[in-house]
Amino acid sequence: MTKKFFIFLLISLTAINFGCQTNQYAISPDPNTITIATFNAEWLGDGIHDTKPRTSADYEKIAKIIYMTNADIIALQEVENDQAMELVSKYLVGYRYYVSDNGENKQNTAILYNSNLEVRIVGDYEPLDVKKHRTRAGLLSYVKKGNFDFILMDVHLKSTSRYDSTNELREESYSLRNEQAKVLSHWADSIETNSKEKDVIVLGDFNDNPKRTKHFTLEPIVNDTNLSFLTADLHSCKNPKWDNIDNIVVTKTVLPRVIKNSLHQINFYQILSKKEAESISDHCPVVISFDIKQPDND
Repeated sequence: MTKKFFIFLLISLTAINFGCQTNQYAISPDPNTITIATFNAEWLGDGIHDTKPRTSADYEKIAKIIYMTNADIIALQEVENDQAMELVSKYLVGYRYYVSDNGENKQNTAILYNSNLEVRIVGDYEPLDVKKHRTRAGLLSYVKKGNFDFILMDVHLKSTSRYDSTNELREESYSLRNEQAKVLSHWADSIETNSKEKDVIVLGDFNDNPKRTKHFTLEPIVNDTNLSFLTADLHSCKNPKWDNIDNIVVTKTVLPRVIKNSLHQINFYQILSKKEAESISDHCPVVISFDIKQPDND
């Protein structure tokens, strides 16, 4: 994190109003670029029997963190439903949202996007749900700004968590995540082969890092010569000794559009108290920008 951005983060976070007044934040994306972000909002519930209960001030803090991404479009994970998204988006000016529907699952994917951005929701990509009630579908959309149009997939791959309490469950989680990685690789390659649109961005919570060596599950994506991880060198904002698992992957055709040094995290754990930060999420937004002035390549 640069010193300039750290100062901006400090000023922005300390400006959060924790009182009763309802603030609204107007994100102003750069008209010359498109900025995207991914953010696991950790059990973002609708206020009814939530796994992670939150106050109205907590929802506003989440909105403030999203505002600080200055992103045109944000891929979210662990969103319960439309009502949960409304509790955050009501603080954001000029943004729309779409929440996927994975049945009774309280951890759905969602996207939040600037109403001036051209976005077409395609829907759930069911092949990524490789085992019902254990995995999730991806959320597909088509996005265009300036000369840059692309297919976006928001994903939340299978975790290996405390709920995987036996060796058998842990091994199954590795296997399922690896199967999902294969699906993503095959899907991206099929787009490259069969579609006029060559630009693809896959982002979200991968629950693994492309540089991990133990129980490595993302090998199908890492070894796909058509795909590139932009986030391989990041570490967790909560603990810098941990690997980053919130990733952004692009097809090679997208690489010339990446704005140099634009990749960063909104690391609110560096500014807020541990209690305040944990009321937001155990993940931090990962953000990157792309050029939209270059001629369309497909």
